[in-house]
Amino acid sequence: MLLLETKSLCKKFGGLSALADVNFKIPQGEIISLIGPNGAGKTTFFNLLTGVTEPSSGDIFFSGERINGFSPHWITARGIARTFQNIRLFPNMTALENGMIGRHCRTRNEVLSALFRTPAFYREESEIEKSAKEILSFVGLLPMGNVLAKNLPYGDQRKLEIARALLTEPRLLLLDEPTAGMNPSESEELILLIEKIRQQGISILLIEHQMRVVMGISDHIIVLDHGIKIAEGDPHQIQTNPDVIEAYLGGHHA
Repeated sequence: MLLLETKSLCKKFGGLSALADVNFKIPQGEIISLIGPNGAGKTTFFNLLTGVTEPSSGDIFFSGERINGFSPHWITARGIARTFQNIRLFPNMTALENGMIGRHCRTRNEVLSALFRTPAFYREESEIEKSAKEILSFVGLLPMGNVLAKNLPYGDQRKLEIARALLTEPRLLLLDEPTAGMNPSESEELILLIEKIRQQGISILLIEHQMRVVMGISDHIIVLDHGIKIAEGDPHQIQTNPDVIEAYLGGHHA
C-alpha cells in the first residue's frame, strides 16, 4: 500500500530552485533512503513533508490525503514524525520528560484541565508516563529515564530523539542523518533499532551520508542532485548507476 506520494514537488527560495519536479513514493512498511551531496535538497524535502515550509508548487499526499499547506502540528497528528540532523532535545529535562513531551500531541485534555489539575488531567498524565516508559524500554533507554538529556551519551541522545518521535504514534518516521557523529558500534546499534521500528509496521524515510548504512538497510533509494531526482532503485541499482557515481559516490562525502 502506498503511504506517501509527492507529485511534481518544487521549492524555490528567491531565484534558487531547491527542489524541481520531484516525484516520490513511499510504500507502507519500507525503509527508503534519500541521498545526495550537500545542497541536493534533502532537508528541504523533509521540511516540506513536515509542514515547516510550503512547496512553491506540486502536492504531497499522505494516505491519499493532500497535506501540503498544513501546520507541522497537524501533520504530526496525521502520523508523520521526524528527528533532526542537530539534536533538539530539552537538555535540562530527563529522558522520561523528553519522551512525555512527544506524547502530548495525542492528549485529549484541554488547557483548563491542566490549569485546575482535574482528575482527568492526572489520569492522562499517568497514561502518558506509562507510554513514554514503554517506548524508552523499546529503544533501550528505560534505565536512563531519570537522567538529564544533556548528561546522556551522544548515541543515547540520538535514541531519545527517536523515542520522542515514536511517542507521537507515527506511521511514517523521517530520520535526518541519525548516525551523524556516531562511532561504528553506535551506528550498528542504531541500524538494529531502525529495523526493529520497521518490524512494528512503521515506514521510515532516511537521510544518511554513511553509504555503508544506506546500502545495508534500505529497501529503496532515491538520489537527489541540485534539487533534481537523478536516480532511484534498490541498493545494487544505485551502486552501479553512473549518474549516482558521478554525482555522489565518486565525489566528496560530507
